Amino acid sequence: MAARRIASHDRRLLLRLALLACLMFGFAWGLIPLYDALCRVTGLGKLLQPDAVAAVPTLAAGSAPVAALPLITLRFDATVQAGLPWQVRPLVGSLRARPGEFVRVDYEITNASNRRVVGQAIPRYLPAAAALYVKKLDCFCFAQQAFEPGQRKRFPVVFFVDRSVPPQIDSITLAYTVFDVPGRS
Repeated sequence: MAARRIASHDRRLLLRLALLACLMFGFAWGLIPLYDALCRVTGLGKLLQPDAVAAVPTLAAGSAPVAALPLITLRFDATVQAGLPWQVRPLVGSLRARPGEFVRVDYEITNASNRRVVGQAIPRYLPAAAALYVKKLDCFCFAQQAFEPGQRKRFPVVFFVDRSVPPQIDSITLAYTVFDVPGRS
């Protein structure tokens, strides 16, 4: 009798768990349209695949060749959170590039302290509207950076300015502020 009750209880539990798994799958499946909408709004769906990187500068039907687009002045800057013992500087202060052209700029970061420090760089763009048109492929701001005492590293920032940048944005400043990551140093 007791064995029958346990078996019945196990069957009910198994059915409940199977139903829960089906409901979770259905819920996840139902979120796909929401995820697609979020990717369209935020641009997350435009992440470049390795094969697509070479295709970025190609022309869409009716668009101007890259060489025909006006040059944009790109300026680079960096600041450090007060008290953070780092020195951060771009190796190039400014350059000119056309929308659609790949740009690589190196930043040099030095831990000027006698202790291990972990930091995170946060980008900002001037004018702020330019953030919509700067497409980064590689950046030290994508991850936290750990430095041993006195260590110096160079990091590339690889990006392009989207060809759809409005003509009134003829100059873009890409600036980074580096912050200490509490509890990681």
